[in-house]
Amino acid sequence: MSDWIGVAIAGLALLLSGYTWFAQRRRQTLADRRADVTVALHWLPVRAKVSIAGKGEYEAGYHLVVTNRGPSAARDVDVLLIDSNGRSLTLLDLDPGELPLTVLDADGRYPIPWVYEPFTRHERRFEATVSWRDDAGKHQRRVPLRRGQLPN
Repeated sequence: MSDWIGVAIAGLALLLSGYTWFAQRRRQTLADRRADVTVALHWLPVRAKVSIAGKGEYEAGYHLVVTNRGPSAARDVDVLLIDSNGRSLTLLDLDPGELPLTVLDADGRYPIPWVYEPFTRHERRFEATVSWRDDAGKHQRRVPLRRGQLPN
């Protein structure tokens, strides 16, 4: 009788070990198929000259940089922006249909000049919501953004 108990315990340990291996393998497979998209404001020491049709010339000191830090490509990458008062912002230096990005490869970066409307000169805090799809499904991330000290 005690031999059967030992065999049963060994069998249960083997089943648990197999289940643990399978769960770890599945978790790693999903992680390998996932993109990790985020956004950040990047300051340029030399301002970029931006010409907006029907609106004139602008100088962009900041760029909004969309980055994929994950091991897999991101598809249908979109960014929605709001200011600290909850107003929706529109990036002006985008061609129609430029966002959402069709594909942002692993380690890919996509800079967009930080020229938006409605423009408020002294606004410093913003929030970006970035959304994308990858082989692991649909994802969304909210990212707080802050510009540095603004000149008078």
